[in-house]
Amino acid sequence: MALDPGHNPVRIESFDPKTGAAQIDYPNGAEDGDAFSVASQVAEILRARGYRVVLLKRSPNENVSYRQRVDRAEAVGAQIGISIHTSPGVNAVFAQRVGLFREGSGVDGATVRVTFRAERTAAASQRYATKVAAARSRSEWHPVTVQDNDFSGRAPLWSGNIPIISLIAQSTPWVYNEFSSGTTGGSIAVEPTALRAYAKGIAAGVQQALPRRC
Repeated sequence: MALDPGHNPVRIESFDPKTGAAQIDYPNGAEDGDAFSVASQVAEILRARGYRVVLLKRSPNENVSYRQRVDRAEAVGAQIGISIHTSPGVNAVFAQRVGLFREGSGVDGATVRVTFRAERTAAASQRYATKVAAARSRSEWHPVTVQDNDFSGRAPLWSGNIPIISLIAQSTPWVYNEFSSGTTGGSIAVEPTALRAYAKGIAAGVQQALPRRC
């Protein structure tokens, strides 16, 4: 399995060479370290239980695009990709679904719309997302829902309703997570005990989604 700690230490503005989708990523203060801490804790839990785990960002300071992360997951044959983020007031899981999209100005300036169309990947993503959301709800002691994202009004990010990494991961089921303990998250550091609960919930969800160690 593949763990994707969110955000990048430097701003990236490029286009995915396979889909043409805009790959815009950036540092986000405390979230960078918080996401990497959670990913490391999830990896520790799952490795102790016999799972093969790869971190798609090898340190908080590694500069790596969405396409590079997806390629790393595919190179090891990951059965699931887990993106880890924090955001104030948001506790949600975003699955891949057929028909979700992102749209914006492409490399030549013309409007481009990239739509997720991989039915089998989407079906697996939905199953796994449901397991992760339920496990997180129990671990974190608040509701965690499976829903679509909304990138409206967030220029220069493309509009649409699916994270870019989930969109370009056409052959790997992806489960994208956002977490907050209330007003914390994003650039506002999350307390260590809450990050631990987040990590335990993700790890438990992965074990329920993939009980056969991968």
